[in-house]
Amino acid sequence: MNQHADSARAGKLIYIVVFLCGAILMALEILGSRILAPSFGNSIFVWGSLISIVLAALSVGYWIGGKAADRWPTEAMLAMFIALPGINIALMPLYYRGLNEWIAQGAFGVRMGPLVSCAILFLVPSAFLGVVSPYAVRLHARAVASVGKTAGALYAVSTMGSIAGTLATSFWLIAVFEVSLIVHVLGVLLLIIAATMLLAERHLGRAAVTLACTAILTAVIVWQAQAANSRPGVLLEEDSFYNHLMVIESATQRALFGDNTRQSVISLADPWKLESRYTQAMAVALALRPDPSMAPRRVLNIGVGGGVFAKRLYLDYPNVIIDAVDIDPKVLAVARKYFYAPQDDRFRLHAVDGRRFLQESRDLYDVIILDAYQSDTVPFHLTTREFYREVATRLAPGGVVASNIIAAVEGNGRAYFGATHKTLRSVFPFVYTFPVIISSTESLADRHNVILVAAREGLSPNAAPVSRADVIERVRRLNGKLEPFEQLAGYASAMLEVPPDVTGAPLLTDNYAPVDALLAEAL
Repeated sequence: MNQHADSARAGKLIYIVVFLCGAILMALEILGSRILAPSFGNSIFVWGSLISIVLAALSVGYWIGGKAADRWPTEAMLAMFIALPGINIALMPLYYRGLNEWIAQGAFGVRMGPLVSCAILFLVPSAFLGVVSPYAVRLHARAVASVGKTAGALYAVSTMGSIAGTLATSFWLIAVFEVSLIVHVLGVLLLIIAATMLLAERHLGRAAVTLACTAILTAVIVWQAQAANSRPGVLLEEDSFYNHLMVIESATQRALFGDNTRQSVISLADPWKLESRYTQAMAVALALRPDPSMAPRRVLNIGVGGGVFAKRLYLDYPNVIIDAVDIDPKVLAVARKYFYAPQDDRFRLHAVDGRRFLQESRDLYDVIILDAYQSDTVPFHLTTREFYREVATRLAPGGVVASNIIAAVEGNGRAYFGATHKTLRSVFPFVYTFPVIISSTESLADRHNVILVAAREGLSPNAAPVSRADVIERVRRLNGKLEPFEQLAGYASAMLEVPPDVTGAPLLTDNYAPVDALLAEAL
């Protein structure tokens, strides 16, 4: 009777172990995107690397697990296979940032860089976790005739655990806890699982060693968390559903970073000043409206960041109504708390996807600002001809669209710029290009901010494109709003008077928008 009861308890424990290991494996894969994002962005290459490495690891783990289970068919040995990745995962936050930065700064490139990091970080622990299911089948099967039923049940339970781990991590954990803390806990949880199995099999010595390792690692985690919280200049570091966010302050500036890109910066001496060169250049867009001296009535800003440009419009045009849209509610909260973005009847914050907002809005805007693009990660659905058509439907007569991208205008790396310009021109007859060249050592072949201003109507009587001199004169009619005339005239003078040759560039559509590959060509 006791033997039968022990066997029943062991069977239930195996199912619990398989469920939890499946959940931990998928939680680790979801967290992998956040582990890699600060160094490699959140591109399709990151996700492709993660998925392929985890699948490769599972293949190796299944093979090893089958062979090992036939040779050492004991719960104690399975516990060791679970404890080893537990140690690895628990220690991972202590070194993954440095490792990723070293690889990102090397010569691996945007494709191979995340693949190499994934292989180093996730191949071994994922392979060990892949051992669990075939091992559990070998331990739990009581007769050859029931092996299929047992295998099906255990793999079903493992898959349910994977679903639970995926949903819990993506829907809840990432928004509540720091990624490094979650990873630490996953590793410790594996050690606790291993210790529980050893105790159930009455391997008290091994269980004591495993629990001792757990205690030591927990102490290291607490020490590391205290050290991280004491980093000078870091006002905020947390993960949202969409970004790894950091707010870093120096003696004179405060900056917002999303993943591996600086999104916004303000001067501590004057938080309303346009501190970034590209936000200053963005002001030229207002000069390309039919009457630059007339204040815009409504402005839509898609991609808020710190809200720097939008709040300057709010300050200089007292009657303007601004809809500031960002998919990430935490970004909007950061903009308010750390970058002093207002929120009232004139400055309205919307936590929603920019394209969805356009589809649901019935308002018309004098200026639409598109600033949701990062240096190596671009939401493709905000780059297509169909998207720009939706933008055009929300433009008031004489309205303009100002889009900030990071690209090379000429040379071998111009593919992304060419595709963006061509796609804009497929919807808007007039597209003006303003490269934001910071120093005399830069050229149009270098990657930098480029402001593209698009309009449906021409500004001259014969609808001919305006010249550089015309734009500079129109900047004067802004009357010093947003930036002094001399500053804006400098940005206006960088306008390309000859339209770029985009003959071979692809037209981006909802059905074909290889923006990640286009960006990779420029890196």
